[in-house]
Amino acid sequence: MDRQRYPQLKDVTNQPMKRPRVTAGSLATSSSSSSAVGLGTPPNSSGSHGQPKSLPHRKSVGQNNNAQVPVQSTPRQQGGPQQGGGGGGGGGGGGIFYPKLSTIPRRNENLQLSHPKWGLDPQFVAGLKNLGIEEIYEWQAECLSIPGLLEGERNLVYTAPTSAGKSLVAEILMIKKVMETQTKAIVVLPYISIVTEKVKFLRRVVDGITPTISVVGLHGGLKSASGWQEADVIVCTIEKANTILNTYLEEGKTGNLGSVVFDELHMVEDGQRGYILEVLVAKLLCLQLNIQLIGMSATLSNISEVAAWLQASFYNSTYRPIPLREYIVFENEVYDEHDRVAAHIPVSQMKELKDPVTNAIVSLVYGCVVEGYSALVFCSTRDSAEKRARLLGQFMPQVDDDIAEKRRDVIRELASTPSGLDRELERTVPYGVAFHHAGLTAEERDLIADAYDKGLIKTICCTPTMAAGVNLPARRVIISPRTGRDLVSPAMLRQMRGRAGRKGKDTVGESYLCCPKIDRDAVKELLKCPLPRIKSAMPTEKGGLQRAMLEVIGTHLATSEYAINEFIQCTLLYHTTSDRESLSELVNSALESLISTKMITEDGNGGYEPSAIGLATVASGFRPEEGVFLHRELSRALQAFHLETDLHIIYNTTPIYGMQDINWKKLRDGIEGLDESDLRTALFIGINPGLVNRMAQGGTLKLDSDENKEKHQIHQRFYVALMLRDLINEIPVLHVAAKYEIARGFVQTLASTCQGFANTTGIFCKKMGWNNLAVLMIHYATRLDMGIKDDLLDLVRLPWVKSYTARIIHNAGLKTIAAIAAMDEQKLVPILRSAQPIRSKLPEDEEAKLRDKLRKRAEIIVKAAQRLHEQEQVVYLDE
Repeated sequence: MDRQRYPQLKDVTNQPMKRPRVTAGSLATSSSSSSAVGLGTPPNSSGSHGQPKSLPHRKSVGQNNNAQVPVQSTPRQQGGPQQGGGGGGGGGGGGIFYPKLSTIPRRNENLQLSHPKWGLDPQFVAGLKNLGIEEIYEWQAECLSIPGLLEGERNLVYTAPTSAGKSLVAEILMIKKVMETQTKAIVVLPYISIVTEKVKFLRRVVDGITPTISVVGLHGGLKSASGWQEADVIVCTIEKANTILNTYLEEGKTGNLGSVVFDELHMVEDGQRGYILEVLVAKLLCLQLNIQLIGMSATLSNISEVAAWLQASFYNSTYRPIPLREYIVFENEVYDEHDRVAAHIPVSQMKELKDPVTNAIVSLVYGCVVEGYSALVFCSTRDSAEKRARLLGQFMPQVDDDIAEKRRDVIRELASTPSGLDRELERTVPYGVAFHHAGLTAEERDLIADAYDKGLIKTICCTPTMAAGVNLPARRVIISPRTGRDLVSPAMLRQMRGRAGRKGKDTVGESYLCCPKIDRDAVKELLKCPLPRIKSAMPTEKGGLQRAMLEVIGTHLATSEYAINEFIQCTLLYHTTSDRESLSELVNSALESLISTKMITEDGNGGYEPSAIGLATVASGFRPEEGVFLHRELSRALQAFHLETDLHIIYNTTPIYGMQDINWKKLRDGIEGLDESDLRTALFIGINPGLVNRMAQGGTLKLDSDENKEKHQIHQRFYVALMLRDLINEIPVLHVAAKYEIARGFVQTLASTCQGFANTTGIFCKKMGWNNLAVLMIHYATRLDMGIKDDLLDLVRLPWVKSYTARIIHNAGLKTIAAIAAMDEQKLVPILRSAQPIRSKLPEDEEAKLRDKLRKRAEIIVKAAQRLHEQEQVVYLDE
């Protein structure tokens, strides 16, 4: 069968759509099953609908004596409909039917946040009420009732399933303490995307509270000195939180800190970043101050052990406000959790659906979408996510003209982003399907998430990392449980399954693991597999223990043998290691390594002192080996900095580890295109054209020696530097991505990462006394952030004015803030129109809509310019 060509945007609603050969009864119920799976009765039909009964759940509470007290709760609906109790209707939607509740639970006044029992400030209660949060669940109430918690006197570790309202417990404790004690709070999150989301939410919560509570968000791509010292609540990544605490220790301001919240506490065992989280927690414990530590996770198996480490009370709940039904699908049969056939998926005659796994995924998605619900499809790779989205787009149901037009608006928004319109999204979004992964730009991911939240996009195909990094729940979650040759981990599987069920929109969540028959037994075992015991990643991470020792010595938190031993006893490593002798050997080895690399010195009294390099490494947040390498590289640069071009300084803004893999052919092309001065810079840095040519022809570079590892590192940094130079010379992300054959999102992330590295390298230089180099680094960090040349630094301070738009405005003669402040906003509209990625004439109605949008942007830009100009005039007069 010929594959259908996708229509142009303007013809979306008029094109015939492929449909799978399914009807409302396609997923026929097996005679051995008591529940129907598949399409079911559409919402608002004559079928029976109602709220589902909540499943019984087990919960346990304990103090740090590690004694758990399991309590079996009754199978009743918990309080707090605003957190996802859901309304009536839709119980049969999506294909699974549930009986109505026989009785309506009585309102429990103790669950009201305004109840005196909780002691919350009325302004705080009002802020939560404005967001629709007036009550808490019973498990939340029981957790908050642990003695000493609401008074801020006890630490807490707790677990609950995804979407059960974990965050609210921490937010209540944190904001209450901030308001009552006027201390600061830090919220530690693993991903930048969650930082942004959390900042928006908390700002809405505290809006209207007096005195004002300031909430700021920080991550590696931001300057470290962006006002966080004055903030009341700091939301940040693990690395930024660690840097902030080091600054507090250095400046003696730890007394200002009242609480620290650790979301996704299971990240402590992450092989790349877990040891930083562990060092952060251990330093806080070692301080022995009245700082309330609050840790939460959906995937903590040894909660009592982790609670003992945090010197905390603990609470465990398995309650889900949205019940979860789980199925395994293979060979067109759907099996429930009891291994009974729950439904049959008809075999398709279409060539695209010959594979049973693909056929099942398409049928399950269609069955969900046709009844008005949303679906997430987890795929093993970025490429498979895009291919699956492309396929699903062929089988989605038709929509009315209003929805079709709104989807076209989404396409227009995507087209107006700096990177332009992705061709695959252009094909899939008109059908309500998109994909979501790290290869997309931040603007694309935000627009897709917003369209999904509004119900314009009904299905998202995504990679597993999205389960932890983005809050996009769905009625139906469909999982391909393999990533390459391996099955996903039990913790990752729980994260993905946890996205099933949208609070306030669904009365049930559904999880389907679709696999080939050969994987059936392995997948069944995976479902039964308990979560692994959380343990320290410090011994397995190269340099983890060295960094811990350097940080406590560099901040003078522990400089003697006795104090270092006290610090070690505050680590998870100590609490999960029975062999104390081996642990002592690891600590001594780390100290000896730091002495040999001149990070620390012995003081002659059995203690240790940080060296200048050690202090600079701690202040900038680098690992010890990074500090040594960076010091060597920058010392060479200072002796003979090549300033004929900007290539040398750009090279020094590239991170030392974790960068883009080298495409040796592209690197060879880049070197061949260098002019004489750039080539001299490349040779000075250590680039070997002969090696590059050999590698481009298929040679190998074995990383079996320190010399070869450093060679690879230098060439990798130089390869990235070539990309960065294109960006700050205002070559669009789209073109840079095409030139180096990498995803646009990776180019954008690369620029953000390098900007953060440039800022932290600037801090390193300041600590070393290299002030001129520090100024250069910070200057280039700004250019990397914006992707601009020097002459646009003034204009990009304005909203909606990024690199390409700034250049168009500059070329139009508007070269300063003052010039824009003085102009008529209507005259700015055609300039903004010429900066749009879609420059061809659109149909009259679409052109009118675009110009109306640009008129609003022009108004915002001009008003912002006027404010900035007025501020500058005041400063000028003061001087």
